Amino acid sequence: MSIWRTLKQGQQYLENWPSIKQLAMIFPENRMMKSTKVAIRFAPFVAVFSIVWQQIYAPYDHNALAMAVLTALVALSLPLQGLFWLGKRANTALIGETLNWYWKIEQKLDREYDVAPISLKQPTYLDLAKILNKAQEKFPPEFWEEI
Repeated sequence: MSIWRTLKQGQQYLENWPSIKQLAMIFPENRMMKSTKVAIRFAPFVAVFSIVWQQIYAPYDHNALAMAVLTALVALSLPLQGLFWLGKRANTALIGETLNWYWKIEQKLDREYDVAPISLKQPTYLDLAKILNKAQEKFPPEFWEEI
């Protein structure tokens, strides 16, 4: 899979994962998504600030300019790193207890609300995010306390 497709998948995963505090205890996604959202919002500011600060306080120092440019590049790479991790995670197949949990939620949705299955093949974490979103829409808040 190409890097751009992975980044796009990470963005889709970021948009689909429900922000539920009970899930934060089980999955690292909530922390990673919060960090990625902060990086997307503030990385451009940090990049510009590092260059401007260097130009104000050491305008003729080429070593300082090189460090400021490297700082800006690292700051700009942080959101990409987060999206790349999320894209890889979104395409990872569910295994073990998480897979069993996915099937239980999907069966419960099908039984109680006649919701069509999301994945007929091996489900991924992106499929899990979609099924959790449907569960969040359909089930009462007590459902999340059972987790």
